[in-house]
Amino acid sequence: MLVLALESSTSSSKALLYDTEQGVVGLAQEPYDPSFCSGGKTDTHAAFAHTMAMGRKVAAGKPVAAIALCSTWHSIGVCDKDFSPITPTFAWNYMAPAAQCRAMRADPALCRLLYQKTGCMPHVTYPRHALLYEQSQGLDLSGKLLLSQGAYNLYQLTGEFAESINVMSGSGLMDVAALRYDALPMDLLGIRPSQLGALVTYRDTFPLHAAGAKLLGISAGIPVVPAHSDGALNQIANGAGQPGRMTFSVGTSGAIRMSTKAPVLPEGQQLWSYYGVDNYISGGAVAGACSCVNWFKDAVLGGALSFGQLEAMPLHLARPPVFLPFTFGERCPGWRDDRVGGLVDLMPEHTVADWYYAVQAGPLFNLLQCYKVLQQAVGTPSDVIVSGGVLNSRRWTQMIADIFQTRILCVQNIHASAVGAAVLAMHACGAMPRISDFTRDFDEASAVLPDPSRYPFYEAWYAAYLCAYNAGI
Repeated sequence: MLVLALESSTSSSKALLYDTEQGVVGLAQEPYDPSFCSGGKTDTHAAFAHTMAMGRKVAAGKPVAAIALCSTWHSIGVCDKDFSPITPTFAWNYMAPAAQCRAMRADPALCRLLYQKTGCMPHVTYPRHALLYEQSQGLDLSGKLLLSQGAYNLYQLTGEFAESINVMSGSGLMDVAALRYDALPMDLLGIRPSQLGALVTYRDTFPLHAAGAKLLGISAGIPVVPAHSDGALNQIANGAGQPGRMTFSVGTSGAIRMSTKAPVLPEGQQLWSYYGVDNYISGGAVAGACSCVNWFKDAVLGGALSFGQLEAMPLHLARPPVFLPFTFGERCPGWRDDRVGGLVDLMPEHTVADWYYAVQAGPLFNLLQCYKVLQQAVGTPSDVIVSGGVLNSRRWTQMIADIFQTRILCVQNIHASAVGAAVLAMHACGAMPRISDFTRDFDEASAVLPDPSRYPFYEAWYAAYLCAYNAGI
């Protein structure tokens, strides 16, 4: 049986055709053209059309039994009553609201209330603040429809206006405990729940209508699963949908995610907590990871050295410099979207190799800050499953095991979010009665063990990182 996953991410579209017996049998992926996607803003309909073009490439003429949609966790666009977009879709990397968010964070009582209610701090990541900012620039939201990119895609395929609880839990508009739209952000924006899509789960599917079927070149009437977020679907594809296992992804950005039975909202407000697919997901994120090492290699060194050459150079290990990985602002634990990064504790004997080593360590130290809070709240995970571009570097991968002092399981699952969507599609057409039936068997050969002898070195380096971090440098 064939199912189709359609993913509209921050900067690209992907279609994955999945056979319930053979696995992935078709894949098409292309970045968005800068003419309709830049600066955290994307032409909503152009992104939909681009995603459908990918779907048609892999699925036209095939007996597809179900479709599942995937999108980012944080996006919002404004449409008129006939679902015609009147703004772009604003993504998590739309930085214009930063000053407004900073002003809101100066009110501790409001911050605490918003965080405890929605699991989302005042920060540019969240669609709530894109809407607040656009209002301040003159956008009138009265009578308008507000929807994520995934919900727009669903409407165009089925004619239904619905949002998954999963995606909306990352909007800053929903009560994360009660799993319904919340009055506080509604009042802040002067909007009503009726302007937002009906809240649904993956069990609520809608039939593909004739126009959607024509776009994709497949049969009408098959079930379409509403859009779920890439982060939550990554958990499903990596067998971490149930409490106990933690995923650790280091790609363009980095994140740690652990499935939990309830929201994890520490007093220090260091973590985010959203609803996943069947339970909650709590964790932390760094905006810059592979993007930082790419920046260093290309912008700082002008592409003169390859990653392999940088890692082969000798290091001065007595006292490494410290890198604060905030070239794209800070997410967790401090939520300072206006924060800048930098290399500090530089000494004359440091070389380019030492600087690069520090750039690799910085995002991991940032995630270690979050991990310690998460560990205190819910305990030590049984498994830590690592994925992303970090696996292209043996040294960087080993650094995760050594800095976190834990065994890690490495998975080359570069299409995890789309595979997770395929799991939901298989459930929708009856091929998988329970999504928990989709599991991963991790070969011990994929494990990387920590080197205990390296712990004192990294502990001292982390202490230096914390000094620089707490000094606000």
